[in-house]
Amino acid sequence: MDLEQVLKRRALIFDRSITGNLTHRDPKKFYDALRYVPLSGGKRLRPIITMLSCEAVGGVPEKTIPLGLALEYLHNSTLVHDDIIDGDDIRRGLPTTNKKFGLPYAILAGDALIGETYRMLSYLAPPDLNAVTFKEIIRSIADAAKRFYEGEAMDIEFAHRLDVTLPEYMTMIEKKTGQLYWLAGKCGALIGNGSKREIQGLANFGLLFGLMFQIKDDLLNLDLDQSALGKQLIGSDIINGKRTLMVVHVLSHLNETDRKTLVSILGNTKASQKDVQKVIALFQQYGSLSFAQKKLDQFREQAKQELSILKESEAKQVLLALTEYSITRKY
Repeated sequence: MDLEQVLKRRALIFDRSITGNLTHRDPKKFYDALRYVPLSGGKRLRPIITMLSCEAVGGVPEKTIPLGLALEYLHNSTLVHDDIIDGDDIRRGLPTTNKKFGLPYAILAGDALIGETYRMLSYLAPPDLNAVTFKEIIRSIADAAKRFYEGEAMDIEFAHRLDVTLPEYMTMIEKKTGQLYWLAGKCGALIGNGSKREIQGLANFGLLFGLMFQIKDDLLNLDLDQSALGKQLIGSDIINGKRTLMVVHVLSHLNETDRKTLVSILGNTKASQKDVQKVIALFQQYGSLSFAQKKLDQFREQAKQELSILKESEAKQVLLALTEYSITRKY
């Protein structure tokens, strides 16, 4: 299987739908800001997993397109707001919405994308979808959105703490990164009329996929040419003071001298690439990089186990391939 080509074909479905859905209107600058992130690219993994989850339980994958678009708009709204909170200037190698259009328009665009989310969900409403299923999807999205904002708040709080524990970090990424993938797996299976066990299994798979994706992102930030990620510098997470899995792990193992070195660099916007390399060396010395890789391997096996309940199908094979992709990808 050529997974890259499979993902490109699936993503194209949603790319075309977004282009047709988010049309130019007045006021022009507002709609330019609204369209900016959704049309700037992206892997479309959340809508793709929604479609695959439906297909994997025997459903009609095309029925998930409105939900897939809804999740993509909700995700894009979180990106816009996250860039505002972090004060970031670059996203996917392009200026962020707040950098390009200004803070007021960025706030409006992020909020409006939440409105677009619920507009797309209206296309799932009864009688096109069973009323009980529709109600469960709406409730799940509302619950996931609340948990995401909880995770965002935890992330903000952690930036001021040096005593973040591993359980706290895992809870934060489960909420901030895992929730929309959890939704993709669960709601795709709901639309496909999956069994209770299948729905739970695909929801669990989605959550695990999100955890793997976040930890892999943290690792890629350290050792990949950042132009591929659309980032500014290698180790930008260190410079920005992000509490990644490696930071949380190493802080619980450092001796006093090394701790002072890390604290002097973590979150220091004037830190040089040489300083960043010192921190990466500490990650290596104290086993934090291998610890993160072991977590990825653990979650991969758990994700495969969740998929084992599904009948054999092309969709199942793509989901299994995505499990590997989440921890081997280069960008």
